[in-house]
Amino acid sequence: MKTRIEKVIFGLLLMIATMQTVSADDKIDRTQRPTGKPAPKIHLPEIQKATLKNGLMVWLVEDHELPTVAFNLVMNAGADHDPLAQPGLASITADMMDEGTKARSALQISEELDAVGASLGTSSNLDGSYVTLNTLSKYLPKSLDVFADVVAHPTFPDKEFQRIRKQRLATLLQQKDQPPAIATNAYYYLLYGSNHPYGNNPSGSEASLNVMATSDLVAFYQKYLRPNNAILIVVGDTKLAEITSRLESALADWQPGDVASLTVPPPPVQDKMHVYLIDKPGAPQSEVRIGYPSLPRSTPDFFPVTVMNRILGGQFSSRINMNLRERHGYTYGAGTSFRFLKGIGPFTASGGIVTEKTDSSLIEFMHEINTMWEKGMSSEELSFAKKGLLGNFALAFETPAQIAGALQNVILYGLPENYFNTYLQNIDAVSLDDVQRVAKKYLDASKMAVVVVGDLARIKEGVAALKLGDIVLCDIDGHPIP
Repeated sequence: MKTRIEKVIFGLLLMIATMQTVSADDKIDRTQRPTGKPAPKIHLPEIQKATLKNGLMVWLVEDHELPTVAFNLVMNAGADHDPLAQPGLASITADMMDEGTKARSALQISEELDAVGASLGTSSNLDGSYVTLNTLSKYLPKSLDVFADVVAHPTFPDKEFQRIRKQRLATLLQQKDQPPAIATNAYYYLLYGSNHPYGNNPSGSEASLNVMATSDLVAFYQKYLRPNNAILIVVGDTKLAEITSRLESALADWQPGDVASLTVPPPPVQDKMHVYLIDKPGAPQSEVRIGYPSLPRSTPDFFPVTVMNRILGGQFSSRINMNLRERHGYTYGAGTSFRFLKGIGPFTASGGIVTEKTDSSLIEFMHEINTMWEKGMSSEELSFAKKGLLGNFALAFETPAQIAGALQNVILYGLPENYFNTYLQNIDAVSLDDVQRVAKKYLDASKMAVVVVGDLARIKEGVAALKLGDIVLCDIDGHPIP
C-alpha cells in the first residue's frame, strides 16, 4: 500500500524512464539509444509550521494515507559541539536520554512503547542530536507522553551510564584491532588534528570516557539540547492544531536557554601529498584511505559534485570499482565519497585491498582520480549518472519516517524549504562543464593524504617505491612515530 507521496513521486519518475510510445507501424532506429523525458517538476506536500511557547518550532507534513505518525526532533548540537578534551560527550548524552526519566526507568520506557507498537530512538552524529518516534495515530497520546518525557526529563542515571561507558570502552578496544576502523579513525585525525572537532572519534576516546561523569552529560544537555535550539518534524496522520495542542502540554517543562552559536573552524591546510603507513602485522589485506578536506554542505557545487562522484566512485559501476575490482581483482569493493557536513568535510577514496597489490592499487586509485581531474566525464556517463540519481530520489520518501529524516537535512544545513521540489531539476541541469569545473576544484591529488593500514613488512617497500610523497609511520591512532 503506497502513500500519497509515493504515488506522486513514483508516477513522475516513471516519466523519466518511460520511452516514447510508438505503434507497430512506426519505424524505429534501434542503433540509437532512446532518450528519456526531461526531469518532471514535483511538489511535495506543504510544510505547516507553528512555534510552541517554549520556543520549539514544529514542522508538520500531513499524510493521512496510513494511520501512522513519525517524529524527528532535530537538535542543533552534535559531536561538533564536543569540548576538545571530551570527545564522545554529545554521542553518549544522546544515547543516555532514553535510559531513564523522572517518572520512568529505561525498562518502563521500553515496555510502554512496546505495548502500543511504537518505537523511539535517540542518537547523534557530527552535526546534530536526534530523538525519533514512530507510532500508530490511535496511540499518539500514549506514545507522545513517553517521547516528551524522554526529551524534557532525562535523569542520566549513573548505573546506566556506567554500563554504556563500559560498552563504549569495549568497542574502542575492538576498533584498535580492526583495520577498517583503524584506517578511518586515523584518517580523520591526520586530516583534521586533535584541535578540530572532526579529528576526534565521535564515540569518544579512552581518556575522555574514563574521566567523564553524569554531571558532564547533564551540563551538555542543559547547555545545548534546548527547545530554542531545535526543530520538531512531524509527518503523518495528524493536524497542526491537534499536534501543537498536545505538544504544548507534553513539553511544557522543557524550557529554553541561552545557547551560544558555534562555527566549525576550517581544517589545517594540506600543502602536499603525504603517505601515512600504519602497521598491522599479519593483515590479509590493506585498508586504504585517500583524500583531504574538500567542501561543506552549504556549497553551491553540491549537485555537480554529487553527479561527478557517482561516476568516479559513488556506485558499483563507478570507474574506481570497475577498475580495482572488476578489471584487476584487487578488492571486493572500492569507491569514493564526499562527506557533506556543516564544516568542510572530506573527499575520500577507500577500499580494502589484497596485501600483495597494495602498491598497484594506489597507482589505479591515483589514475582514476587524476583522469577525472584532467578530463571530466563523457556525455554518456553524465546521462547515466543523472538517471541513477533521479531514479533513486523516490526511495527517500516511501514512509513518514523517511520524509522526516529527509527534512532533517533541510534544517541542519539551512537548505531552501523547496529543496526537494527542485532537486530533480538541479540534478538535470548539471552539465559536462560543471563536472569538469568541480573536478578541477576538488580532486587535486597532489595535496591528498594517503593512509594505508596493513602488514608493513610486505607492503612498505612497494609503496615507498611509488614516491607519491613523504612516508610517515604512525601508530594505530594516527600519531606519527618519532
